[in-house]
Amino acid sequence: MENEQIKIKSAAQIPENELIDFYSQAFENRMKFLPSIWRWLNRTDFYKNQAPLVVQADEKVIAHAGMMPFFINLEGKKQTAAWFIDFKILEQWQRQGLGSIVTEKWIEFSDCCVTFCNEKSIGVFKKIGWQEDFNTFVHFNFVHLFSHPAFARKLPKVLCKMLNIIILPFFFILYKTKAYHKNGYRLEELTDENFAQFYEIYKEKNQNTENFTTPVRDEDFVNWRILRSPSREKYFIYICKNFQAIILINDNHGKYIDVLWVSDNCNKLEISKMIATLGLRAIKEKIAYIRFLTCKKDVSDYVKSKTFSKIKHIRFAFFSKNKEIFEKMKRNSFDFELLDSDFEHIR
Repeated sequence: MENEQIKIKSAAQIPENELIDFYSQAFENRMKFLPSIWRWLNRTDFYKNQAPLVVQADEKVIAHAGMMPFFINLEGKKQTAAWFIDFKILEQWQRQGLGSIVTEKWIEFSDCCVTFCNEKSIGVFKKIGWQEDFNTFVHFNFVHLFSHPAFARKLPKVLCKMLNIIILPFFFILYKTKAYHKNGYRLEELTDENFAQFYEIYKEKNQNTENFTTPVRDEDFVNWRILRSPSREKYFIYICKNFQAIILINDNHGKYIDVLWVSDNCNKLEISKMIATLGLRAIKEKIAYIRFLTCKKDVSDYVKSKTFSKIKHIRFAFFSKNKEIFEKMKRNSFDFELLDSDFEHIR
C-alpha cells in the first residue's frame, strides 16, 4: 500500500459521527457504551487529543489504534507508557501492510509500549520487534458456573439452572472452608472517603518496587482511572483488617466480579481468602465467576492451590523504540492488575 493513499489522524480531527460509524462496524458488541466512553478510555488529554489514532481512505475511517497512556516506573525512573487497545482494521483493508504502518506511528508517542493481544495482532507487532510474554495469570473462580456466557449461549436456560443447582454445593464447601465469616469483612460502595483509606494502605504496602516494572498509580492516575471512571457506580471496596481491594460487580456478559486492584498484591493468603469470601457472596447473588489477574507466579500458584482457579495465560507484548529502555523492560518483571488495561470494557 502506498502511504499517500491513506491518512493517519487523531480521532479528534475527524467528525465524531464518522468515528462512531466505524465503531459500529468494528466493535458492534460494545456499542452500548463505547461511543460515550472512548475519550475517557483513551485518556485523550494525556497527549493533548493526539490519540487514539484512526486511518482514513477516501474520507472514511478504515482502521483504529486505541491508546491508554500512563506513567510507568522502570528501574526507579518514571517513563511514559501506553496500552495498545482496540486495534482494528476493516476486513477489506487487511493484509495490505496497514497494520505495521499504523503501529509504527503509534509507538512514537510513548517510551514504553505494552499490550494484551491476540494471535493476529502479535504478527504485526513482531514484525516491528515487539517481544511477547505469557507470564500473566488471569484467574477464573467459578460460582454459578453454567451462567457463564460460554454455557448460557449454548444450553437451554432451564438446563443451566439445574446444572448450577447440582454443582453449587461443591463451590459452597470449597469457599466456605477458606472464607472469612460474614462479620470478618465489609463490602462497601466506593466513596471518596473509603477510597482515600484504600489508597493510603496501598501506598504503605507498595513502597518497594525493585526489579518490577510497575504503573505509577499517582493522584492523576487514580482520578482518571477510578474516581472518574464511567463504571464507578459499580465499584465496591472489600475491607478486611489491613487488606483491601477495589472490585467491580458487572453484568455486560453474564454477572461477574472483577478484582480490579488489591492493596497488597504480594499477600497471597489474603488474596485467596478474599476470593473465597467473595465466592460465598456470589452464590447468594447468582454471580457466574470471579476474575483476578496477577503477574506473580508464586501468588498465582498459591491462589490456585487454595481456590481451584482456572488460569488463562494471556499473550502480553511489549516494546520500546529506545534500545536502552527496551533492554530494561526485558530484564525486569511486569506487575499489572486488572485495572491497568481495558479488561472491564471488553466482552
